[in-house]
Amino acid sequence: STTNRVTQQQHNSVASNASTMANTPRDKTPTKSAPATAVTSVTMDDLNKVNKRLKTAFDELDRDRATQMNKLEEKEKQLLDRLSKLDDEKLKAASANGNVDVSDDDLLEINAGGKVIAVKRATLTQLQGSRLEAMFSGRWDKKLVRDSNGRLFLDVNSDCFQAIVDYMNELAISSEDDPPMPPTVDDELQHILSHQMNLFGLTVDPQIDSNIITQHCDATILRNWLEEDGSGGELELLYRSSRDGLTGQNFHDKC
Repeated sequence: STTNRVTQQQHNSVASNASTMANTPRDKTPTKSAPATAVTSVTMDDLNKVNKRLKTAFDELDRDRATQMNKLEEKEKQLLDRLSKLDDEKLKAASANGNVDVSDDDLLEINAGGKVIAVKRATLTQLQGSRLEAMFSGRWDKKLVRDSNGRLFLDVNSDCFQAIVDYMNELAISSEDDPPMPPTVDDELQHILSHQMNLFGLTVDPQIDSNIITQHCDATILRNWLEEDGSGGELELLYRSSRDGLTGQNFHDKC
């Protein structure tokens, strides 16, 4: 009986201890939260430094841009002042040597080597900067020679000047991408026409003998490429299949 009571007490004690151990929370393994917090803090500091450097760089760019804009505005002002002075000088020259009350619709009668040619002022002045434009702009009307009937007189070959006027008429109604053919005359007068073109400050790109490059703008692009490359010169057709043959050997013989 006594033995049974001792055994029962030991059993109860073991059960109680087991229950206590089951209800007691186990110790957790310590985490590394502190180092993670430190890493986060360092990263934010780095970001703040980077943002500060970026802001400084952007501020410098803004200052540089403002400086450049001020310089450009100053240059623009200087150019506008120069243009204004040039306009004033043109007006003074027109007042002293020509007529300030001219119109593009004025009909000019020109005695060109004995042949009277009627043409609108706008037709002869459309190429700004040329001597032809300056001559008939009205700024020099008082200085131009006139015949006995008061017509403007030019001591030039009438056929060549008529060819130039015809070309200018066609130019006035043509698009920039498809200008008219250069003025032409009979072969015996061609050198005189060239002289007149130079005299009036007119330059016309010669046409290319090509069935493919037919647009004036394309020929101009090719010439610009040659000038940029330092080659210059005129364009010459080297190969034409209908003339030189269709084989690859024919092509390579020419190109």
